[in-house]
Amino acid sequence: MRFPTIRRCPGEGDGKKELAPPFRNPFVHDLRFTPLEKAKIALMTVTLFPIRLFLAAFMMLLAWPFAFIASVGRNKMVVEPQSLWRKFVDIALRTIMRVMWFAGGFHWMTVKGRQALPAEAPILTLGPHSSYFDAIPVTMSMASIVMKAESKDIPVWGTLIKYIRPVFVSRSDQDSRKKTVEEIKTQSPLWRRMASEGTCTNRSCLITYKPGAFIPAVPVQPVVIKYPNKMDTITWTWQGPGAFKILWLTLCQLHNEFIIE
Repeated sequence: MRFPTIRRCPGEGDGKKELAPPFRNPFVHDLRFTPLEKAKIALMTVTLFPIRLFLAAFMMLLAWPFAFIASVGRNKMVVEPQSLWRKFVDIALRTIMRVMWFAGGFHWMTVKGRQALPAEAPILTLGPHSSYFDAIPVTMSMASIVMKAESKDIPVWGTLIKYIRPVFVSRSDQDSRKKTVEEIKTQSPLWRRMASEGTCTNRSCLITYKPGAFIPAVPVQPVVIKYPNKMDTITWTWQGPGAFKILWLTLCQLHNEFIIE
C-alpha cells in the first residue's frame, strides 16, 4: 500500500515540521466528461434512458399497493409475528425493488461478509452516505431509518417509505428531536434499524453520524457501500449535479457497479 507523501516545512527543533496532506472538500462533486463520453451519453439519452426510466417508474407503481395493504392497521412500535400474507408481501416488495434497481443498471450486487442477525446487532451503520442510491441496502434489508417528515408526503415513494416503519423528524417542530428519541426508545429493540451520516458526501471521508439510532445502546454492525464505477454519476453533494441530473446520467450508463460489505 502506498501512503500519501507527507510535506514538511522548516521549523524549530530538528528543523522540520510535518504538515497534513491536502484533502478534498467532501461536499463538492465536480463531474466532467470527455467528448467521447458526452457522445455516449447523448446516444443513451435517446435510446436506453427512456426505457429504464419507464421500467423504474412502473416497478414503483407496482410496489405501491403491496406496501399500502401491508401498512394498514400495523403497529409501528411492535414487531409482530409475520403472518403468511405479510411474508408474501415482504418477498414481493423485495423482488419488485430488485427488479427496479436492475432496470436502473445495477445488474448485480456484490455482497461481502455476512449480515448479522437482529439479535446480534439490531443496528446497521451505513457509510459513506453519498447518494439517494444508498437506498439499495435499505430495500435489501427493509431496515427502519430516521428521515425528515416531508418524505412521507411524496406520492408513491412516501407509501413505500412508511412500509419500513421509519422514524420521522419534523424540522418545523421544536420538540421533534425529543419526540424522535422517545419513539426510538419505545420501538422494539429487535427491529432492524439503519443509521447513516447526516448528509451526502463525495466518499472522500466520513462525517458525523446522527445520534438517534445509537440511543438504545445496542450492538451495531458497520456496513460499507462502494460504487467503483469508472464514471462517478452516483455522487450527490451540496455543490455538484442536481438530483434529476444524477438520475439521468446514471440511467445512461450500461452498468452501475455496487458493492456492500
